[in-house]
Amino acid sequence: MSKITTIGNVIIAIAADKNDDLGKVLRQLPSIQKELLKQGIISLDDLSDDQIEVLMKEVYQEEFAGKEPENTADLSKNANLEDWIDGQEVMIKLRISPRTLQTLRSNGTIPFTRIGHKLYYLKQDIERILRNNYVMYNIRKRYGEDY
Repeated sequence: MSKITTIGNVIIAIAADKNDDLGKVLRQLPSIQKELLKQGIISLDDLSDDQIEVLMKEVYQEEFAGKEPENTADLSKNANLEDWIDGQEVMIKLRISPRTLQTLRSNGTIPFTRIGHKLYYLKQDIERILRNNYVMYNIRKRYGEDY
């Protein structure tokens, strides 16, 4: 008995082949990228910032189409111009490389805003990430102030 394969599975199989010319074209489509990510065939590191941004918008539209966010404090709406810093300043303050900063953006650790080709970050977001990943903070949060 032969295995029944859907056209979607065939397309994903073609897209997964890095040597296939058609696969290269298919991997540029956000819906294909999303499926390849779900199946673990590619990771966010395989995508450019622009491709990740398109995927995030698509996922957001699917998830929240017509819905209002529930109890979310949107700091960016209340932020002053002085609250924003560019990527260079983030890299200097955190002593990280451009690639590390891209990874933090790609995996959703650091939120950002893009204006043209320039990326900006809220100081509060950077401080929150540092605070939430501070080891002693996590120990105290989990086990109480006695530690």
